[in-house]
Amino acid sequence: MLKIILLLLWIDGILSYHSNSYYGNGRKCNHLFYKWMSKSAKKNILVCTRKSRLYGNVNLRESSKPSVFRDLTKKEIAGILDYLYNRSDLNLTTADKAAINSNYIFSSEIFLPPKRDVLKHLDTHCVQPKREARVMILRGGISTPDVIEIIVSPLPNPTGYRHVPYLPKSIPFIDRPIDVFDYNLTPLLEQIDKVVGKILNELYGGRLVNCGDRCLVFNLNSQLTTLLSGVRKRLWFSWLYQFTEYFLLRPVDFAVLREVDNNGNNTIIKIWFNGLLFNSLEEIVPYYNTYKEYINKIPFPTNAEKNDKTISSRGEPSFKIPLKDPSQVSPDGVRYNINDRHVSYSYWEFDIGMSVFYGPRLYDIRYKGERIAYEISLQELANFYSGDKPQEHVLNYLDSMYKIGARAKYLHPGVDCPNDATFISSSFKVDTQDEPMTNERAFCIFEHNTGMPLRRHNGYFRYIHRFYEGVANVVLIVRTIPTIDIYDYIIDFIFYQNGAIEVKITPTGIVTSSWHTHDNPYSFQVDKNLMSPLHQHLFNFKIDLDIKGTSNRFQTVDIEPDVVENVCHKKPGSTIVQNRFIKRLKQTELEAAYKFNFDYPKVLTFVNNNKKDKFGNSPGYKLINKGMTKFMRPPKDGNNPAVSWSQYQLAVTKYKDSEPYSSSVYTHSDNPVFSFQEFIDDNKNIVDKDLVAWVTMGMHHVVQKEDLPVTHTPGQSHSTFLIPFNYFDESPGMSVGNAVRIDAVDVNGKTKVAIKRYGTKSDVNCIPKKTYYDEILKKNPCLAVEC
Repeated sequence: MLKIILLLLWIDGILSYHSNSYYGNGRKCNHLFYKWMSKSAKKNILVCTRKSRLYGNVNLRESSKPSVFRDLTKKEIAGILDYLYNRSDLNLTTADKAAINSNYIFSSEIFLPPKRDVLKHLDTHCVQPKREARVMILRGGISTPDVIEIIVSPLPNPTGYRHVPYLPKSIPFIDRPIDVFDYNLTPLLEQIDKVVGKILNELYGGRLVNCGDRCLVFNLNSQLTTLLSGVRKRLWFSWLYQFTEYFLLRPVDFAVLREVDNNGNNTIIKIWFNGLLFNSLEEIVPYYNTYKEYINKIPFPTNAEKNDKTISSRGEPSFKIPLKDPSQVSPDGVRYNINDRHVSYSYWEFDIGMSVFYGPRLYDIRYKGERIAYEISLQELANFYSGDKPQEHVLNYLDSMYKIGARAKYLHPGVDCPNDATFISSSFKVDTQDEPMTNERAFCIFEHNTGMPLRRHNGYFRYIHRFYEGVANVVLIVRTIPTIDIYDYIIDFIFYQNGAIEVKITPTGIVTSSWHTHDNPYSFQVDKNLMSPLHQHLFNFKIDLDIKGTSNRFQTVDIEPDVVENVCHKKPGSTIVQNRFIKRLKQTELEAAYKFNFDYPKVLTFVNNNKKDKFGNSPGYKLINKGMTKFMRPPKDGNNPAVSWSQYQLAVTKYKDSEPYSSSVYTHSDNPVFSFQEFIDDNKNIVDKDLVAWVTMGMHHVVQKEDLPVTHTPGQSHSTFLIPFNYFDESPGMSVGNAVRIDAVDVNGKTKVAIKRYGTKSDVNCIPKKTYYDEILKKNPCLAVEC
């Protein structure tokens, strides 16, 4: 009998697996023996994802006629490469044969037409502007190596190109982004190992070359460095690590300052060893021979010791027996539609995309058919460290250098996103290959019941009114999680049913570690010989608001004290202080560069003064930055000009096609090719203009022991909200259908209730579908790990 039951279980699983794709939309409940249940029993099991004719239409295939916002399709990437490789004047080398002294394509992505042309196409249904690509070419094969960016057009079959108009035609080669050749360090490692390899092995149990399973490795480069003569740059290899999981938490007391030229040749400038700076490797040898008995030795971790910093569950389980987590289901199926990269949900619709360098971006965001924003996009993720060692003084990162968008992948159902989420891919041309690099799970889209009411009120006064009314807060989330070396950034675009938008970012991942020798004001000691320096996360977003058109103004509603007569007081002439507000219009870009001051609270609003309601109010949206941080470093000191946007919690500028990004992959030095401050310093008038808000969020991270081995997410989230401000006559959230109203009704002296649910049934009895994620990963491991 037991064998028969096991056989039925196995057959049920196999049939369910083959009949219900993990990515499908019309899935049924996989209740055990559902097929053999009686009709009455089946009535108690609701189909989990019953598909509506109006919703749940998900078509992720690349359109043969991509929209104006759509990222480059695979067909277009192939057309770009075919055209460029046949241009003799460019003399390009294919990716598989590229070298640092050759000309090769580094990246390509969509280049948007002028905004006025896009709006004309969208709003008047005229012909779509031609699609074009922005292509970065690294020219290491010419006499004076440089970087150029060109616009290739039209797609999918280009016939010409021109230079990007707002960039220099020739960018110094030394300013190029990080590429595969920056990691070709074998000659440098051999040089170090030859001189001090034996010393490192005696102290730390490993070598840099020919090391077997006991390797010492460099990883973290200080990215923002000083340029020398325009052809060389200096980079710190911040620490040497014992290479075992998780190696970034196993630094040893050895670091190297190197100078790199345009050909990728490395020259060692300084070495940090045992708390001292040395001018050459050779200086270390006599020092070590003299003082080696006083130098701290750190044996290479044994198999047993390797587990203490691994990222795997350990300790006493929180539940005595394994129990499944609560799971969300969608009884009527997904309630959004996706056509290629266009998403519609409730009253919302928008297009999603992924920049190879800057990450996620949303376009043409509309609510009830009206455009609220033309673009909402990530611009930069930055980290600025502090420390007691010279390499930590310049340990600063602008993650766009590492291609934020290309590193957004490997979203895992049931953890990163709900099991019933829809996963969307992204494709890029990158320097390492000519075939499009496709990240199958760059985005996930899902509805989420926040567990918080969108609204509620209970009127409990017996002789006045007795009722309850409320509605659940169910939102649509577009999520992506780029992993930039050690940090993972959970980025959410959240759409509420009252017309509000939330842009949210939550960092997690591994903290940067450092060798600890003594107490210092930059870090707590978090483990044996281990500290993690104080650092500041900075996140910059672009929000191009179009409130009932492109003629908008930025005004603050300033809250000020108001002294009025207190007529209730027994003493004549007494006063009392209350608050009032005053609207203040910002006339220019410099006036609109906002630095928060608690002494002067204000509401930040964007309004269209050309439109008025019957009360004379101008419709608008207010911007609430709940992730504000203060960047305390001087704006012109060191590498700070590269992140001049960080000086402001909000900056507002007049829209220009020539100012698409606040950051740049060429700004990684103390003499940047470009600075955001230039956007503000021209001080354009911003009254009744097309406006762009540049929002900075962030946090100071003082690392603690609980950040080991990985930083958890509670308390790490930072959000900016866009909320209607006199835009509607009343909250549009009142139209949400899944509300409940309960009224008290007196019948013969007894209280009864009348319940109104507006057509939505409450009797949901649904079992979540089975998932086969483990089986899918075994067949296609590239969905989860680098292949």
